[in-house]
Amino acid sequence: MKKIILVAMVLGFTINSQAQIAVGGGLGFNEKVSSIGLTAKGEYTVTDKIAISPSVSYFFGSAAFLGYNQSILGVDINATYAFDIIDKLKVYPVVGVNFSSYKTGGSLFLDDDVVGVKANAFGANIGAGAQWQFTDALSVYLEPKFVASNYSQIVVNVGVLLKL
Repeated sequence: MKKIILVAMVLGFTINSQAQIAVGGGLGFNEKVSSIGLTAKGEYTVTDKIAISPSVSYFFGSAAFLGYNQSILGVDINATYAFDIIDKLKVYPVVGVNFSSYKTGGSLFLDDDVVGVKANAFGANIGAGAQWQFTDALSVYLEPKFVASNYSQIVVNVGVLLKL
């Protein structure tokens, strides 16, 4: 029993010694609502190649016509596997899960009657990313992805990450 506990402690220490956390965010574009949005992102590096990356994005939407707007709130948890291209550049595939909440509506004919639709959908993410390391603590990223769901969409995010 003591050997099992010792092995678990050594493995836990080894994994934690390589783990790093980065936080940041940036701007995104969602083709479904033809709009920009804001993204908050985290990155938990499990090994030097594998990372888990949760993010939250809000796309403000566009006016389909006067008084009628669309918006999307997206929550993602992605996994990545990095390939080092050159000293400061790495590229990676992105796979993960997505939850999106859609809201459309507004007032028709400029009166007070509000007509709208709210819907939620779960989906899967598939895409790619690239990260340029400026310093040991600061990097920029670009991640285009396709969200396959009942409300499929293409999303492109660009932003900065700061290692803690």
